[in-house]
Amino acid sequence: MIEATKNSGWRDLKNKLETRVGHYMAAVAERLLDDGLPVSSLYAYAAYDEEEISGADVEGSIHFNRVFQLSLQGSAETFLHWLGTSGWCCRTIPDANGANPPSERTRWLRSGLLPSPERVAAFVSAIRVDPDTAGSDERPSYRASCDQLHEFEAKFRRYAPGPTHSPLAHANYEYRFEEAQGRAYRDRVMKALRSGDDRILFLPIRNSELHALRHLLDYTEAIGPLTGPDDLAHSLAQDLCQRTPGDYQSVHRFGQAHYLANLQDDQDRRA
Repeated sequence: MIEATKNSGWRDLKNKLETRVGHYMAAVAERLLDDGLPVSSLYAYAAYDEEEISGADVEGSIHFNRVFQLSLQGSAETFLHWLGTSGWCCRTIPDANGANPPSERTRWLRSGLLPSPERVAAFVSAIRVDPDTAGSDERPSYRASCDQLHEFEAKFRRYAPGPTHSPLAHANYEYRFEEAQGRAYRDRVMKALRSGDDRILFLPIRNSELHALRHLLDYTEAIGPLTGPDDLAHSLAQDLCQRTPGDYQSVHRFGQAHYLANLQDDQDRRA
């Protein structure tokens, strides 16, 4: 009975820690999205048994889309990783091609265990300028695994969802991230449509590529979160479908996405 109670208490604490870490990851992801970065996903984990722990009791990570990764390190997987013993680092895992593939590279932020989202965003900015010199290659050690877990769990509370977040975002850090991601991409689409740069481009495009783009927009509409640009994806897909090859005036006849963006702009000004 004592052993069962101990295991139950350990599991409850680990569940709380995993949730706290997840919300910290989401808070950092929100800041990176505000900077215009293509954050694609996040991850949070806490070991549920002392025997599972190997180096860190809790960890998390933030991932970017493939194009952004390639802009940093070529053909390699690059992402942000956080460890409950050493804080943030940027990890680069090269493609395992060839007989002697290069080894993994890690650059450490070295700004404590729970630096602000703004500090992590500044680290990413430095990585974009020069990934070989940003941060340090020396891994810090701020605490030992399983050390003062209750006190450690309490330190995450400053990154809990605020009053502007939805009830679901308070309950689930993954939903919090999806809301932030949806809002960020909707804002980017709206900004592009309202930029005023409405030059008609004579862009060479294969018919197969146009159909593929329409399917991608349909997919965006289908899976987009409530805060995302799914309605604009639908309008753009409809516009492209109705445009007539060689009839450049059809750009003006079928521009529902621009209409919606400008309508929202008018509503925002009146608010």
